[in-house]
Amino acid sequence: MQNRLQVAVQHWNMIAPVVDTPSNQQDYETLLGNIKELINLMQNKHSPEYSGLLRAMSSAAKEYETSNLKVMKGSGLHSLRYLIKLHRIKQSELKEIGSQGVVSEILNGKRSLTLRHVRELSKRFNVSPGTFIDN
Repeated sequence: MQNRLQVAVQHWNMIAPVVDTPSNQQDYETLLGNIKELINLMQNKHSPEYSGLLRAMSSAAKEYETSNLKVMKGSGLHSLRYLIKLHRIKQSELKEIGSQGVVSEILNGKRSLTLRHVRELSKRFNVSPGTFIDN
């Protein structure tokens, strides 16, 4: 066991940047990009190494989210815009809301989110429905 720990310590400078909890938004976005890249690498490759790395990276992302991405008080529209930016989503990818025209009207404040929209968006982004309700 001690030998495994020595090997891990020797390689820590290469591993740490990939699995450490991000300290700022930019590091968090880099981590999310790395997670997506790893998932693409895992296509048809089911190995404990890939799975372990993905678990470690996901834990780091979750730890950052828990301490830094609190539900914002205020506008549900503001929260939606933030999540769209965070996840780098295009309006055309928000099929939960409706057509691109409907999405545009909502994001421009010309139309309100309906209860159905709130439910679907909370599922998509894995957040509380209250995130999209004005406080």
